[in-house]
Amino acid sequence: MSHNKTKHNVKNSVNRKRQSWYEFGIVLLVVVFVNIIGAFLFGRLDLTDDHRYSLSKSTKELLKGVDEPILFRVYLDGSDLPADFKRLRNETKEILNQFRAYNRNVDYEFIDPGKLASDKERNELYKDLVSHDIQPSTVSQRTGNGVSQMVLIPAAEITYKGAKAYVQLLQSQQYVSESDEVNNSIQNLEYQLSNAVRTLSRSMKPVVAFSMGHGELPMANLYEIQRSLYENYTLDTVTLNENVNALRKVVKGADSSYTFLPKYDVLVVAKPTQTFSDKDLFVLDQFVMLGGRVLWLIDEMDADMDSLAVNPQAVSTRLPLGLDEMFYSYGIRINADLVMDIRCRPIPMVVGQVGDRPQYNFTPWFYFPDLIANSNHPIVRNLDIIKSDFVSSIQLLDNADNLTKTVLLSTSEYSRVKNAPVIIDLNEARQEPDQRLYNRKNLPVAVLLEGTFRSMWVHRLPVGFTKLPEMGYRDTSQPTKMIVVSDGDIIKNRYNRNDGTTYPLGYDSYTNTMYANKEFLLNAINYLAGNDDAMASRGKSVQLRKLDVVKSKKSEAVVKAVNIVVPVVLVALAGVVIYFVRRGKYIKKS
Repeated sequence: MSHNKTKHNVKNSVNRKRQSWYEFGIVLLVVVFVNIIGAFLFGRLDLTDDHRYSLSKSTKELLKGVDEPILFRVYLDGSDLPADFKRLRNETKEILNQFRAYNRNVDYEFIDPGKLASDKERNELYKDLVSHDIQPSTVSQRTGNGVSQMVLIPAAEITYKGAKAYVQLLQSQQYVSESDEVNNSIQNLEYQLSNAVRTLSRSMKPVVAFSMGHGELPMANLYEIQRSLYENYTLDTVTLNENVNALRKVVKGADSSYTFLPKYDVLVVAKPTQTFSDKDLFVLDQFVMLGGRVLWLIDEMDADMDSLAVNPQAVSTRLPLGLDEMFYSYGIRINADLVMDIRCRPIPMVVGQVGDRPQYNFTPWFYFPDLIANSNHPIVRNLDIIKSDFVSSIQLLDNADNLTKTVLLSTSEYSRVKNAPVIIDLNEARQEPDQRLYNRKNLPVAVLLEGTFRSMWVHRLPVGFTKLPEMGYRDTSQPTKMIVVSDGDIIKNRYNRNDGTTYPLGYDSYTNTMYANKEFLLNAINYLAGNDDAMASRGKSVQLRKLDVVKSKKSEAVVKAVNIVVPVVLVALAGVVIYFVRRGKYIKKS
């Protein structure tokens, strides 16, 4: 009997070992199978409220088309980085990991410029990055010996198919804390990096044309915006000269039919000062009707600081551009006024004289309002302040139901307007503003119009003309979009004729301050050129979840107890459960 029992126990032991090996083999096969499947399939489950670990659809499609190795060199690394910049580095790495997850051609490396082999190599790197509009950042942080400063240049260099693109990772902003500045930069990381990839991947560049012939800004004052557009776009200039085909292509079919297409992806009209003839207005209108996209940068009033250089007073009157009726048919009106704002840019004023040398002081110049983003639209989301010179207000009309109107930029909540004619007096800068007069809030100065536009020539042209096949007249447009800004100087870079120096777009030489004019204009042109899907990634909102110091202090003891006791209790309970399960399984009850 005892022998049979021993034999039975041995047999059971052998069966249990065989069963264990079977189970191990099955688990091993499942693991291998899952890994094989995982090598061909990829999926992510993003449970965060702000979807920070999800790429936009356009970015995913873009990455699928990357068919050769692409390298991201990120110049932001080091153990001594401030906390906010470490977060920017880590979020950049997370974005690049997501890129690589969708395409194995993506590779990256993080470099600490401070650890380069020599000062010469480091200086050459900085010089190269600055030449591509990458601006260094000076960061202060507390140490045991006081406050130290370090220079960082948060940038990414992207190399693809022998070409390079550069990205400024930190988007500088006035009037916000360093933490918020970094957080806003993190929100734009996907757009900034994917847009650089998109630029390097394009086989054909969109065409951006600048109109000439109506007193627009000269090329010297457009140098900076054109230099920034050059890598991504083909640039051209066009003079309308009453040529009906100046802005369109005409294709004649074998059956004598005509097909009309816009000649340019985007037309930029930069601060015209001369009247548009009816024929030129027709050319512009029909470009819009064909689906052409226009960035209008219009000064409604004749006002310039040069006129105040000799006389401290000047009269500003309405410029006779002839665009009012066309804008009315498009659903807006640029008012004949000048906006004044307490939140404005200062100018140097003579406040006294020592000997033969005048003494200057900076005083607010209310005709130079700081323009702020008035929308969560991707064009202006998280943008810094925009500088303006003598801007007018824009009125949104309710005569165009088929258009969507989005105010992009506005003045502050402390604004007023002066209707034409306006007497501009430099002495106004020396006076304290009467805040009772500055009671207008957020006056629109830049508006995005999207939808189907109605021609200004409806019912105004003879039927015999509009029915001519070779004229291709349309009274309603293809779905299209345009942006109207009531300040032509927003695109103007300062140019010194004496020594040929060109100053950065958005730079104020008086206060040595950079404004976000270039970023706004590049975003606007990108959007008009058809990159609106890509710009959707600019709408991503990454929430900065800060620790509630007061609440954490009150619950400090409870949190410590829970973190120490609960894991021990769980392990002990697991041990007890396993003990009784094994006892019930292997000890035969008598």
